[in-house]
Amino acid sequence: MGKEITTAHIMVTSLCDRDCKYCCNKQYDLNSIPYITEDELSRMKHIYLTGGEPFTYSNPNAIARKLKTRYANIEQVIVYSNAFELWEYLANGGQTSSIDGVTISIKSNRDISSFACCTAHRRLMNLPKNRLYVFPGYEEVECPAWIEKIPRVWQEEFVAAPNCIFRRL
Repeated sequence: MGKEITTAHIMVTSLCDRDCKYCCNKQYDLNSIPYITEDELSRMKHIYLTGGEPFTYSNPNAIARKLKTRYANIEQVIVYSNAFELWEYLANGGQTSSIDGVTISIKSNRDISSFACCTAHRRLMNLPKNRLYVFPGYEEVECPAWIEKIPRVWQEEFVAAPNCIFRRL
């Protein structure tokens, strides 16, 4: 028997205003992604909310709160976002009380200035697990010590990690 899968990447929206060259959403039929089941959620410890752009086209804090309330086994909920969209969410009063962290991607010059604004925001600073994905050309972005900086490259073919499932909500 293989190792038990306790991590789920959940697409909460397919909507996004960007047109990134190697966007993984262009690499498969979004309608073919299976919906996450009650049984699967009852076994997950780590949830990663993704999109599209979750902070623009959904309410990740409300989703995280509902998941954690219904499934006591869920230990953390992390949200993937671009810096500009995250900053807009925070600047407009978006809440983070049920979110355990964000994984921010720097993919444009607009993201650089937005990321600087995000790092000064108390709600983001108080989250226990934050990461910054830095793509080629943006390696010099300054990152505070409370955010783990991770170099990334565009994937021409999206492959989910072997220890997780990829579903939609």
